[in-house]
Amino acid sequence: MNNNVPGFLVNIFVTEEEAREVRRAMEENQQLMASLDAEIERAKAALKNLVNQRSEAQRLLESNTAPSDTEVRAIREIIRTKEQEMDRLETEVVRTRNNLDAMIERRAAIAEESGPSSGVLDEFDADIEGARSVLKGLLTEREQTHDALEAHRALLSPIRRIPPEVLGEIFIHCLARQSMEPFVQASGDQFPLLLTQISSNWRNVALATPALWTSLAINITTASCIPNLDLIKTWIARSGSCPLSFYIEETIQKDYYTEGIITSASILELYAPHYHRWRNIRLQYQDWRIATGFLHLPRDLPPQSLQSLHLARDFWHASEYDQLSLMLSAPHLRKCIWVSNTDIGTFQAPFPQLTTLFLERPVDVKDFMHILSEGAKLELTQFLVLDSDPSLASDSPLMIRHENLRALDLTADLFGPLFNQLELPCLTHISMTRFDMGAHWPHDEFMSLLLRSKCVLREITLNDIDISPNQMCVVIRHASHSLEKLSLNNNRRSRHVIANDEVLRLLTWTTPDAGSNVCPRLSMIKLWDCHSAFDGALADMIESRWKAREGGPPKLMSIAFLMLDARTYPNDLQRLEALNRKRLGISIVRRPE
Repeated sequence: MNNNVPGFLVNIFVTEEEAREVRRAMEENQQLMASLDAEIERAKAALKNLVNQRSEAQRLLESNTAPSDTEVRAIREIIRTKEQEMDRLETEVVRTRNNLDAMIERRAAIAEESGPSSGVLDEFDADIEGARSVLKGLLTEREQTHDALEAHRALLSPIRRIPPEVLGEIFIHCLARQSMEPFVQASGDQFPLLLTQISSNWRNVALATPALWTSLAINITTASCIPNLDLIKTWIARSGSCPLSFYIEETIQKDYYTEGIITSASILELYAPHYHRWRNIRLQYQDWRIATGFLHLPRDLPPQSLQSLHLARDFWHASEYDQLSLMLSAPHLRKCIWVSNTDIGTFQAPFPQLTTLFLERPVDVKDFMHILSEGAKLELTQFLVLDSDPSLASDSPLMIRHENLRALDLTADLFGPLFNQLELPCLTHISMTRFDMGAHWPHDEFMSLLLRSKCVLREITLNDIDISPNQMCVVIRHASHSLEKLSLNNNRRSRHVIANDEVLRLLTWTTPDAGSNVCPRLSMIKLWDCHSAFDGALADMIESRWKAREGGPPKLMSIAFLMLDARTYPNDLQRLEALNRKRLGISIVRRPE
């Protein structure tokens, strides 16, 4: 008989049957231990897998990369678990709230029966406080679970699976939509720098998208250059081979100039090697005595990509004429804004190829007509035409018919000779400013221009024009079908009355019959120090076009700029401010004393 049990010393007085029982018990224990060890190993493996999944999910939460298929399955499992947890917590919150409400009601009943000093209330107070603590913990846990659930759901967002090149295109469109100006400010809270702060993936995509770094606005003062030179260099480097747009505004005066400070010449020196990539350039100088940096530019070829050029400087030195001529002769130049006392006629200006031309330097009638006759492609223009001798216009062509001009912004001392020699069938926007306060408004000539041109006016702006209310009514009726914006301004505080009771009544939408009203498309009006009517007439007109109602104008007015004397028009002021509170868009300035 073998009395030995493996690993143990068995008493020799144990019977064989008892020994078999011991061995059987030990074998069962060994099997149980082995099973427990296996369960522990499986539990450890499952725990390790959960920890890995949690770490991977946390890594994904902190990035914008797309999860793999394996990670997607793990995330969906986490979401399922979190949703179950949310359901449990919602049930617990409802149950705990109901119990708390029941305890509060029971306490109130006992207090009513036995009085507020009853010792039984102490137990209720303790239980109520405990229930409130439990509810607070449940609400906190529910909020944390909800945040984790939404974060994991976001991991499956389609944006994480967008290819980098598509994401780059989205960035470009976002930049275009954000920037109202054509030049980008280098600010950390705006595109494109903002994109580099979201995640490493977005940063890599943004830095690898040259089109995001093609535009830059630079401001130079005696004390600073924003952005600094290093960032400007980095910006240019990131733009790759894309066309460049930049705006340099230099507000340095020669009297405060010291050697070593950064000027526009320093900036142009950085951009000069990329001269062939210039597309949209704006240079604005405060003092003509400080060097511009034009001498750093090439002298053999014009910038081949240049499309828009805005130059603002009092005077240009003769040494800079060669570079100016080259820029003005760029083959693709379409837009030119010239703000200078130097005559643009000094150079070979490319009038035939321009579509936009703004000249803030005076020209005479003959030059004005010459530019319009040469610039057959011009669509948007701004001119200052001064001619003290009207007879000088007699040598000009009798009539110029311009087929493409859509917008004319004209400041002049004598409008009549200009109106008599123009026919503008495509004109939709016209703005006129009287330069000489002694010159009177040539109403007949203006109406002849409109009738002859058969143009469809959408916007009319009159600045310091001494047009009478009766004449204004004629203009409004003529443009009634198409007029969308009307701006009448006395900017020089001449207090000339244009909008009186008659004009305001004409503009007031009075009857359901649309045919008896004028300007059904009027959406913006500006009356600036130019109206005189009974108190309430202006509010009647604005209100008739401000509120949607049956039989009202098909297009509601959305913007109104008004200058009022608060003492003369208290009723107008009160009613207009009430309209603005209901729907914003009415700006009122009280006339100064």
